Amino acid sequence: MTVTELSVEQCERLWAAHGLSAHQARLAFQAMHRHGLLDPENMPGLSGKCRNFLRSLPPLPRLLLDTVQRAQDGAVKLRLKTRDGQMLEAVIIPVWGDSPNRPVSVRGDPEDRPTSCRRVTLCVSCQAGCAVGCAFCHTGALGFKRNLEAWEIIEQYRIAQSAIPNPQSPITNVVFMGMGEPLHNLDNVVQACRVLNENLGAGLSPRHIVVSTAGVGNRMRELWQSGVAALALSLHATTDELRGQLMPLARQWDLAALRDILRGIPWRRRESVTIAYLLLDGLNDTRDDARRLAEWLKGLPAKLNLLEFNPYPGCCCRRASPEKLAAFRQWLKDLGVFNTLRHSRGSDVLAACGQLAGRGAH
Repeated sequence: MTVTELSVEQCERLWAAHGLSAHQARLAFQAMHRHGLLDPENMPGLSGKCRNFLRSLPPLPRLLLDTVQRAQDGAVKLRLKTRDGQMLEAVIIPVWGDSPNRPVSVRGDPEDRPTSCRRVTLCVSCQAGCAVGCAFCHTGALGFKRNLEAWEIIEQYRIAQSAIPNPQSPITNVVFMGMGEPLHNLDNVVQACRVLNENLGAGLSPRHIVVSTAGVGNRMRELWQSGVAALALSLHATTDELRGQLMPLARQWDLAALRDILRGIPWRRRESVTIAYLLLDGLNDTRDDARRLAEWLKGLPAKLNLLEFNPYPGCCCRRASPEKLAAFRQWLKDLGVFNTLRHSRGSDVLAACGQLAGRGAH
């Protein structure tokens, strides 16, 4: 493990093994993860011995910021390059107090910088490519390249935070909804979340980090037990036949199995699982689908997010019409199911959910 992917406790143990105090370990952690400083010469408050120790370590690995693309609605897509030449993407999604579509300033942007955000969500990737191969997801067309290491996930946060220079607009939420299936890279995802949880660093509570899975059933409870993040499940169909066509992973864990797994988790007070349901024209947007979805949700501490499909070059699915979206929401409401419609952001630069593939806009 590199020093940038160690928790505070792990740093303290490593520092102690080299005759350094826990206080120096915490100062170094804070410099790296709160202030984004990776050069020991720029870290404030460190002793000469601590600086020498950091200099003795192998050079800290970095991701290269390859391109920055700004969408018309204010989302910002960062394309990052790994040391072995893989391309991955992260997306900054600002929500302003006065308008959700007000642009966010990025370092080097000549526009006037706005003063504050109500919140800023960062969507991160956990793999280069993805092995799941969902029919509606551009990332799946890449195939699986490799898992990202914990430091590569954390580095996305550091680069994104440094790209928003205004200190009044910090990243407030992180969602693992970018490239890759998080539960196929669970150890690195959990370690990255632990570091992001640390108050000396990003200080993001587990409620403000969401890990979304396509349904890796045997690892959902393990993520919950780690206590580092909230769980989201991408459902997207109400029959096993359709879900198997859309999401090959569904052939391992059918709808009944996923529901049993969620029902078996002893949820803590005020905890819930987010269920994502992507509405696809003519596939999963009927009244019967709404009825089956309501039935599946019964007895679960769940929040339902309805999603719009985001097209990409070569895709075979279509977005449900606004009228069908409204009808589906009303059918659910009539069945007693509260739901939220999540509008897409950044689609004009292929930054919206399901569009990330390490490529530019077309």
